[in-house]
Amino acid sequence: MFQQAIAAVTAFFISLFQLIFPSNVIEINFDNIVDEIRPVHNIGRMPEYELDSEINKYFTDANMTSCRTHDINCTDIHNVFPDFSKDVNDESSYNFAASDKVLAAIVDAGMEPFFRLGISYSDPILQHDYLVPPADYTKWAQICEHIILHYNEGWADGFEYGIEYWEIWNEPENSDDINDNHFWIGTDEEFFRLYDVSAKYLKEKFPDLKIGGYGSCGFYALTKTNALNTGATSRNQYFVIYFENFLKYIKEHNSPMDFFSWHSYTTTERNSRYIEYVGEKLEEAGYGDAEIICNEWNYNPTENDKIGRRYGANQASMLLMFQNQKLDLAHYYCAIATGALHAGMFFEGGEPTPAYYGFWAFGQLYKLGNQVEIKDNLRKDLYAVAAKGEDGQALLISNVSEKKDRKLKIDAGEYTVDKCYTVNENCEWVEIPLPKKIESGSMLYITFLG
Repeated sequence: MFQQAIAAVTAFFISLFQLIFPSNVIEINFDNIVDEIRPVHNIGRMPEYELDSEINKYFTDANMTSCRTHDINCTDIHNVFPDFSKDVNDESSYNFAASDKVLAAIVDAGMEPFFRLGISYSDPILQHDYLVPPADYTKWAQICEHIILHYNEGWADGFEYGIEYWEIWNEPENSDDINDNHFWIGTDEEFFRLYDVSAKYLKEKFPDLKIGGYGSCGFYALTKTNALNTGATSRNQYFVIYFENFLKYIKEHNSPMDFFSWHSYTTTERNSRYIEYVGEKLEEAGYGDAEIICNEWNYNPTENDKIGRRYGANQASMLLMFQNQKLDLAHYYCAIATGALHAGMFFEGGEPTPAYYGFWAFGQLYKLGNQVEIKDNLRKDLYAVAAKGEDGQALLISNVSEKKDRKLKIDAGEYTVDKCYTVNENCEWVEIPLPKKIESGSMLYITFLG
């Protein structure tokens, strides 16, 4: 009896020690598939909207599946259908020329458009008339219907792209001042009604497509307990209150919602909490089956003027967390190559930054298809996903620690390390021998034989 008690106490302290001081060994079981790799490595916007673009081939090489059309102004409803008084059934009422070119380039790069139905970032004064609620909500939905018909069913000399995701609006709660909102100059309930009318209409017309919204500004005002932080700014509080009121409204009106989309420009750890919060609230409202999509994110866009390998490791950590948190889909904002704020995938001129290489590496995991078990003993600042498929096995790992390198030892059973890649100090993607440690602010992509 005494020996059993000693053994129990010893086991307890061993478990406690392992919790406080996680093992440096990364244990991978390539024979235990735990999930599929999801397409969280996608983008919003592109550098060029030309067929056979050399720079857009980077997205093809990274096995990206989707490009969101927000902030591509020619796809805005008022640009596709310039005169709201016109007949929605008349082909001549529509101007598809510019948006056709954009969508053709997205498809040419091997991606599917994630079509945002609404308006891009706009000036509340100069573009006021496009930001106010439409005079006829049903007619607005019918315009969206014909855009879908054009791109999916060939209407008006159109295409058969089979675009699956159609998002109603973007950041309608962008400001708690109704007259200083860059996306919606109307009341909360007016937007809720637009969503309700449009989602019901489109879902009835296209039951097999995914209709959702609304591109929420995010949940920065949450605490660790997923409750509203009363010390947060009124604007950030408004985002959360708006979301909860939106769910209440659509639940009461039995509005369809195949996915809920939201945005976030903060750290990996905080976004992990927000994913949990969104899932909890959707479940409570009866929308537990809706996909959760983060279709604007960037780890810290204010760092875009000092891009180095740490920047790449930070972005890679987000992809790895998204996969481990079972996020359904994500789009990084954004992939233009101008060096502008929020655009950290390319240096100005088109050379890929370390951020791109994290997307490329995750894209190889996505191509393999199957996520396999990594025993849960990683330190808090390490993020990792391992995958297996017909073409082999691989691991992507990122160390986001501010200062500490981490010892690196891999136990993959009978599988042995083949090649190892990283971003060097010159922001180049290079092959290296497997190191004994993963340095602070770096990532490793490792392939295996077996």
